[in-house]
Amino acid sequence: MDFSLVITNYNRERFIDRAIRSCLMQIILRRPIEIIVVDDASTDGSLDIIREFSHDVQVFEQDRNQGVAAASNVGLANASGRYWMRVDADDFLNTYACAFLGSILDENPDIDFVYCDHHRVDLRGVKVSRVRLDNDETLFEHGAGVLFRTEKLREIGGYDEDLRNAEDRDLLMRLRAAGSKGYYLPVSLYRYYIHGANISLGDDRDGYRSMVTDRHSGD
Repeated sequence: MDFSLVITNYNRERFIDRAIRSCLMQIILRRPIEIIVVDDASTDGSLDIIREFSHDVQVFEQDRNQGVAAASNVGLANASGRYWMRVDADDFLNTYACAFLGSILDENPDIDFVYCDHHRVDLRGVKVSRVRLDNDETLFEHGAGVLFRTEKLREIGGYDEDLRNAEDRDLLMRLRAAGSKGYYLPVSLYRYYIHGANISLGDDRDGYRSMVTDRHSGD
């Protein structure tokens, strides 16, 4: 298996269909891809929608809400692809995301993860603005849509499940501290939907961000 795309979902029934379809529609010729959806004990109609795709995706249902980090680790533990990416349930991918990002890892064994720019989109998926991930601080704020070598994530123990926010920042900072090399591709291949209820915009974000940054201040 070449690619594992992991969608973590909690109460995103309005968007989960779009996220799944964007993964199913990846254009990568003659390369195996798997899609894993981890539902983090949703209380809305998400699971009904997710189960409609059960013939095309692997579905894992958490019996209690544990957060994005724990849901991501379920996807990591069950992934069989050489490359691994998390897609948030309210976001979606350009159809060439795996092809472009994967080619960087294919040709450069010294690179452990590759990331690209994001387009912020509205409810209908129309592009609103572009977010350039051309520096670490911006990258650390947008950990979804990054294509990793699966083995590297497992080597550092995956995501810290004690973190209910800023888990991507912690993961990427640990990878950097371990000597992993990333590559920035200045092309927008990830679609990030801002709707006011994003986890990354939560009230506790600043506290977790500061805690994670302090944790790695000596690295």
